[in-house]
Amino acid sequence: MEIFKTFRRIYDKLLVLNKKYKLAKISSMQKSLSKYNTNSAASFSQKAQIEQFKTQADEKIKAIVKQYMKTPEKLIQYIQTQGIKVYKIKNAEKILGKFSEEEGFITPLKGFKAFSMNLIIGFLTEKKLKLGFSTKEMMIFDINNKEIYTIARALYKYYGFKHKLPGYDYKSQEVYKRVYNNRNTSSPFNGCSIKDLYACKEALSRDMESINFTVQLSIEHDNAKNALKKLKETNSINL
Repeated sequence: MEIFKTFRRIYDKLLVLNKKYKLAKISSMQKSLSKYNTNSAASFSQKAQIEQFKTQADEKIKAIVKQYMKTPEKLIQYIQTQGIKVYKIKNAEKILGKFSEEEGFITPLKGFKAFSMNLIIGFLTEKKLKLGFSTKEMMIFDINNKEIYTIARALYKYYGFKHKLPGYDYKSQEVYKRVYNNRNTSSPFNGCSIKDLYACKEALSRDMESINFTVQLSIEHDNAKNALKKLKETNSINL
């Protein structure tokens, strides 16, 4: 499927960025002693909490999405009942790319970027124009998008944001977007402090987790379809 080729390309880019992050972290740690110790008891506890959350989130989000596999619009309607704004605009991927954002879940924005996003939402949707230098969390999809997995990934990320997982806060997201835009350079982490590196690492981890979740969801769905098809072909069930 084309969507998973896209996810694969993104994931491969994230892996490269993750390798560069590790090199940058080693270099920075050699230059500066820091209170941000990845081997601390607090960090270990946080990692355990994240793993526990991921297990719970995987089960919960999969259960929700599987109800709407054939009706993506109804999944969007469900998401809206959770209190998050969902917008549909034409050429979403291209427009959002200019803001270092991607189709799906978008964390809160501030400043001129938020002001510009408010303008775009006002002009390109039927929503009332709202000017301001901040936005709340939201989801934006292409107006022609009928694909369930982009929506599922957005829901997964929103769930992590709602539960305050590290990496979804404003600072982490801004550092991560800046680094991601410079990922093709030899030193995308130039100018990052130790604190910035750890913030970026958490945001990077959340992004990779969301892709892993989406791919696993598709595998389970395809396996279930294939099993049902075989049962039908062998007349093992009465449908």
